[in-house]
Amino acid sequence: MKKIDFKNLDKSYLKISLYLFAVAAAVILFEKIIGHLPNLGNVIHTFLITVLRLGSPFFLGFAIAYVMNPFMKFFERMFLKYIPKAQTHKRSTRIFCILINYIIIIGGIFWIFIYLVPELKGSVVSFVSQLSTYSTQLNESTTDLFDRIHFINSEDVNNILNKVLAPIMGVFQNVPALITNILTNLYSVGKITVDIIMAIFISFYMLYDKENFRNHALKIVYAISSRKSAEHLFYNAQRINRIFQNFIVGKAVDSLIIGILAFIGFSLLSAPFPLILSLIVGVTNMIPYFGPFIGAIPAIFISLLVNPTTAIWVALFILALQQFDGNFLGPKILGNSLDISPIWIILAVVLGGALMGPIGMFIGVPILATIKMFLTEYINHKYQDKYAEDDPLALENHE
Repeated sequence: MKKIDFKNLDKSYLKISLYLFAVAAAVILFEKIIGHLPNLGNVIHTFLITVLRLGSPFFLGFAIAYVMNPFMKFFERMFLKYIPKAQTHKRSTRIFCILINYIIIIGGIFWIFIYLVPELKGSVVSFVSQLSTYSTQLNESTTDLFDRIHFINSEDVNNILNKVLAPIMGVFQNVPALITNILTNLYSVGKITVDIIMAIFISFYMLYDKENFRNHALKIVYAISSRKSAEHLFYNAQRINRIFQNFIVGKAVDSLIIGILAFIGFSLLSAPFPLILSLIVGVTNMIPYFGPFIGAIPAIFISLLVNPTTAIWVALFILALQQFDGNFLGPKILGNSLDISPIWIILAVVLGGALMGPIGMFIGVPILATIKMFLTEYINHKYQDKYAEDDPLALENHE
């Protein structure tokens, strides 16, 4: 008779019992989580809101430092190239370059709040207060024009025009109250001011000691991963950073120049409210492809209400400005930082706008460019492995 090994049998029973206990515990835990999903969602939401609220100065400081870094490097290169003493005082040179950036930014902010915002609000209030007058003038001009064309009824045209303009005019009538509410909230909420001040100091130290921060990050990644993985990660991070920084900074500079040129052009054309029109054109120009068309519609609409003849010149000027930006200025500033075809840019703008609104329309382009870069490399690598010796595309092109 075979002797039973009770020791191994006990171990087997113990292992089975542990497995059953683990499965039962997992089922109970899963049931508890499912039963408390609403509360769990509230906890996660509260946690994320708290993290964002407490970390907002650091996030904002990082964003400021990220945008300012290319300009700081530009000033550093200029000083180190043309001022010999800057080579022996690199730390002092960096501080001075950072301060130059802050002077430009803070000066721009003061100019916006002291001059631009009141001027913009005054123009909007003036425009909205005269909307009914402009609408009446447009109806009279339309009636006068189509009365000369006997086969088109001017009343029908005016009815169609009024139906089209009614919702747009309703939006414009709410703009002054919206601007007032925004300004009131900005001045009344002290925490925003505190966060901005803290973010400026944080961004200063991030820029001043960026090499040290970079070395610490490198050390952490090398410590928790293999050398090959770390180097691969840093290489890809540099490429992603190059795409985003070139696009964001380049597009901001491009839109600023277009906004200034638009203001000069609208002023020379005696267009109504040139500040409002140029601001609309400059801001919407940040959105690739669709931005110029989005900015042209309200600019032409406002001009049409005030003076239909001027609206034609405004439309022609915006068309010329778009051609200048698309064929000369944009390529000069942005170069080949994206390296994606127009169809992919349009797709990125549409998807980004659907998911995240206007911000998504802007950042969707560099995100898609990054995805396209990695996807293209993966497909090329798989294709070369599969057809290393017998390339079907090469044979097809040869034929």
